[in-house]
Amino acid sequence: MVVTDASLFSRALTTVEIKKIEKYMDKAQQQVVVGRGTSVTGELIRYANAKYTSSPRVLGNGNKVEENKDQNGSTVYKYFNVAPGLSFEELLAELKPSGFIPVLLPFYLKGTVGGFISTNGSGFGSYKFGFVRGKKEVHKLVNTSLAVLMTAKYPEVIEVDKENEYAWSAVLVDGKERYYIPSFYTKFLGIEGGSTVDSYNVISEFNTQIVRSFKRDYFPLIFLYPPTSRGKISSVPNYEETLTYVINYNSPEKFFVSIGNAKFDDLEKISDFLLKNKEIKPFPSNREYTNLELAILREVGRKTKVPKQYSKISKLYTDSIKCINCGLCLDSCLSFKLTNNLLFSPPGRIGRMIFEETSFETCFGCAKDEEVCPVNIPISELMTEGLNRISATSRPPIEVSNVTSDIASLEKKLNERYRNRPLFLLFVGCAAKYDPIGLRGFLQFLLDNGDKLPAQFSPRVRLVDGRCCGFDDYLSGNEEGARQKIMSLVQDKNNSGAINVYFLCPEGLYVYNKFSDQKGILAYEVIKDKVQGKIHAGCWAKKLGVKGDDDECAGLSFTTYQGSPFPYYKKQVTTLCPFSTWKFGTISVYGQLYMENVSRQTEVAENAADIEKEILDTALLSIKDALLRSVDEIAEKLGLWSLGGEQYFITIAFPTVSKNFSELFRSNLKNSNNKNQIVKYLDSIINDPIMLESKLTLVTDYLKSQNYDDVINEVQVKVQSSPRLEFSLTELAKSEELKKALREITKKAISARTIERVFKDVLYS
Repeated sequence: MVVTDASLFSRALTTVEIKKIEKYMDKAQQQVVVGRGTSVTGELIRYANAKYTSSPRVLGNGNKVEENKDQNGSTVYKYFNVAPGLSFEELLAELKPSGFIPVLLPFYLKGTVGGFISTNGSGFGSYKFGFVRGKKEVHKLVNTSLAVLMTAKYPEVIEVDKENEYAWSAVLVDGKERYYIPSFYTKFLGIEGGSTVDSYNVISEFNTQIVRSFKRDYFPLIFLYPPTSRGKISSVPNYEETLTYVINYNSPEKFFVSIGNAKFDDLEKISDFLLKNKEIKPFPSNREYTNLELAILREVGRKTKVPKQYSKISKLYTDSIKCINCGLCLDSCLSFKLTNNLLFSPPGRIGRMIFEETSFETCFGCAKDEEVCPVNIPISELMTEGLNRISATSRPPIEVSNVTSDIASLEKKLNERYRNRPLFLLFVGCAAKYDPIGLRGFLQFLLDNGDKLPAQFSPRVRLVDGRCCGFDDYLSGNEEGARQKIMSLVQDKNNSGAINVYFLCPEGLYVYNKFSDQKGILAYEVIKDKVQGKIHAGCWAKKLGVKGDDDECAGLSFTTYQGSPFPYYKKQVTTLCPFSTWKFGTISVYGQLYMENVSRQTEVAENAADIEKEILDTALLSIKDALLRSVDEIAEKLGLWSLGGEQYFITIAFPTVSKNFSELFRSNLKNSNNKNQIVKYLDSIINDPIMLESKLTLVTDYLKSQNYDDVINEVQVKVQSSPRLEFSLTELAKSEELKKALREITKKAISARTIERVFKDVLYS
């Protein structure tokens, strides 16, 4: 894998035959730390066989920023320890309450602290401090997990038009140099006049200017050059200058840096210009060209080259490589937020396309990424309808099941009561697992309100359950598999004489509409006038034209993604998608109708969302403690491994962990300060088979999605020192095989029936 950045060189790669420049790339296998990929230096693309790791966004103690006590500061200057993966935008938000500002930071704030330091960046403050490593080193990367930044308490600056060595930045405005001097120095320097402005506002305004300059078919282009070459910048083909700043005192010599945009179509002309004017560099760092960069400039062509393996999505490919690596999509990209790994983000995947990779992981298809893109890259379409056509991706773990007898009885009642109405199919799919309450609620609504429905709808339905709509095939690139499932549903519709098909799931309806040449109905359209409160409409609902008050991506049915657990948290919204209902632990728009009926019949616990979160947290704590409590019995049973193998050991050992989990979970719930509310909550669900099964699924799936490696490592160490471990098994106790077995024991110990027994014990004891 190779990662691109925001440089001219990354953009030029789209017109270059990769084979012609490979000999200039670094082929050594090494670890490379990458942040958000917004650097314009071009350094990332030189690693041909790198293993990329992410810059951490928090320090070892969990803080993002903290004062460095080991380096002397003053009332004006202070040093801070900072997580290298933190963006400057996040860093400024952390520092603002104290009034401190980094003495050197980029004009564009989406880049990371670590990336800026490692590339010897320049920017705001650079007039006084030059580059990171100029005559004075102002920032330092201690290691891949720690950066130390020099800051100053200069919350206000004075704008003046005279050069001064105490100025932080000199920026060209309308051809004239404007200097920003910290107001702290005004009396010392005898400066009078000039307007005082908030330093954070100045920095923010510069960042905003750059963001506003992003546009379709243009890419960011930065030039560093000596003052004598200032006149040459106007001869760069179609170059649009956004702002220019000056570097002076802490630099080997005086430089100008121009930030602007150039057309993709002019890449060849710009490369020729740079080769003829080598004192002008397309990066804001004080260094010379590398051989790879010079080779790219020489090889730039006039047209985009579409690799053969991308020929069947050539239009998507040529649209997508107009990505400028601005990083704006990363703030809304669920893959990036979960993994903190640029490789799994839109810029990361597009960069891998440019280097002709053909193996990609499943993407969530988030629409928000595309909405914030300033150059209109079709991100969602590329990730879910493009890359999966050229890459065999993994299937999302979508589960379907048959409906319960209670729900089947509602279907029978509907057909008896509304025999004179046309038949509709109701495709159940994953809703039977992820939102059974909603399924029950929609059917009950049809039963109670069938005579009042508009003519385009019908209360008479036939359930289609135990089948997937084909969404899993569609996301994994198996379009033919998805089409076959949809056509089977169409055949069912035709054979039964049904008029149309209801879907509770936006994903299912999207696939149905795409492959059937027909238009199904989202069940929400039937009940939307009855829905109260805020609505969450995720990415796939938005693709159907349905908007809500909240549109955060729930991440489909994934409980982990690329090794990272999906966090569980409550939302005070009603949901459209069964996946979102399950993930956010909330009630769907359909379930809301059912819950109104439940609330009338039973007293539902106050603050149910908080109680549910406490139950989940308690369950997680209990399973971890159960593993630790089981150490000696695990050590004693390890001898059974040699008798019947790994699976035999697991079968014999997991009941011990399950028993301890049950006892601890029961005890912890009973001893909770909120026991009365917990009992009230359990009473509201225990006698409702649909709701109970839904909540049991929530708890078990939540527990099974967690990463238990830390506690398993601790258990393994304790097993090795257990007095009940036979000496001959010491090496087995240290092995990776035992660690793997402990993971399986943990998952087997977590079962819906165990949790149900605990719930009943707590409720009835």
